[in-house]
Amino acid sequence: MDITVIRQLHQSGKLDQAKAGYLAILEDHLPALSPECIAILNTIGTICYAQGQLDQAILYYRQAIHHKKDYVDAYYNLGLALTKKELLVEASDTYRQLLHHDPTHMAARFHLGCHWMRQENMESAINEFLLIESTHPYHVETQVNLATCYLKRGRFLDATRHYKEALELNSSDTQILFNLGYLMMQHGSLDTAIQYYQRALLVDPDCYEAHRNLGVAFLMKPRRDLALPHFKEAVRLKPNDTSLRYTISALEQETPLLSAPPEYIQSLFDAYADHYEPHLLQALDYQVPDKMHALFSKWSRLKKSIDILDVGCGTGLSGAPFKSYARQLVGVDLSANMLEVARQKNMYDELIQADALIFLNDKIALYDLMIAGDVLVYHGDLENVFRLAHQALRSGGELIFNVEEEYASHSYKMNQSGRFSHHASYIEQLAKAHHFTIRSAIALSTRSQHGAGVPGMLYFLKKDIV
Repeated sequence: MDITVIRQLHQSGKLDQAKAGYLAILEDHLPALSPECIAILNTIGTICYAQGQLDQAILYYRQAIHHKKDYVDAYYNLGLALTKKELLVEASDTYRQLLHHDPTHMAARFHLGCHWMRQENMESAINEFLLIESTHPYHVETQVNLATCYLKRGRFLDATRHYKEALELNSSDTQILFNLGYLMMQHGSLDTAIQYYQRALLVDPDCYEAHRNLGVAFLMKPRRDLALPHFKEAVRLKPNDTSLRYTISALEQETPLLSAPPEYIQSLFDAYADHYEPHLLQALDYQVPDKMHALFSKWSRLKKSIDILDVGCGTGLSGAPFKSYARQLVGVDLSANMLEVARQKNMYDELIQADALIFLNDKIALYDLMIAGDVLVYHGDLENVFRLAHQALRSGGELIFNVEEEYASHSYKMNQSGRFSHHASYIEQLAKAHHFTIRSAIALSTRSQHGAGVPGMLYFLKKDIV
């Protein structure tokens, strides 16, 4: 069959007939293959790929490369097929070989960067994307990927810069707008965050996440009148969102919010999980876990082989210093993504995705120690926290937690960060009412925000023996 006819069959989508024709040409030219026949091996590979026959495609691409060591197109196609097969290490090796022959092949470099991202090697990914940016600064996907890599490394300023570069190239991308809003909220720049979320809604008026976060942002300002319409829109888009329904009810009745909406907390930390630790430890100078452990070492009378509950365990930062004391270390958290990071550390005996208060509701005298690092800051009313902690702890059990400090006369209030602060007298009243003795209360900076420390208190409580 004439090669021209075979190509027409290929172009018209008659892949089986085209493949048979190409194979016939190869048989006629064995054992020596001309450059045209080597190209046919690559072409047959692309037909197999289109038909979902990935193993066959990989075989033909490798045959083409065997006959032509610098066959760039075959390397690239082989990389795509290996990626489709989830053979990421082999795919990465293939793209590196291609780039050895042609360092200017930006598509291969982009895929290699994406592979490094999937393998959680952010520094290598950043290096590849920066090389692309140096010659192709207007490639929006490269800018987005650079932003994502920097975000996962906890480098918020670099992430913000590249998201802004991406936005300049594609001003109607709702995900970029939402991510910038999220970053601004993390920085406490509410007005700027609101502007990005509003721009996202101009592009997509039914963006649930933008409505939800706008509601939270306006609530932080505090502008309940502006928050309420966005929460209602979010519930219209997701009618089964019970936590937002509770928030709407509280706003309509003008009653104080008892805690941040659980749906917001869950979505916040699901999005935060992959860059939570580097951001807290490097950007925010977070020292609560170490301070909690120091307080325990000084004041606790508990020995090793104790049962410990890490409330709001997140990725395991607070639980890690206590592992050596534990007979059983249990972690509970709302965020599935945070729990997945914690699970990879093989540190907890059990990890449970649940609202901590719901989880504690039926737990009676099961734990010797409860720790809650940066958890109570998302709850205003702590009455149930203390009641359930007393119920879940054994006689003489211990409770360690931190709060942000409230200097006014309020028991608690929601701050523009979306977190709550609590007055020392309120903690003292709750401790007394629920039969806890405060053994120690120390002032500390819970984190850095806008370049300054956020004042807080760290408490060590012991359950009274009654």
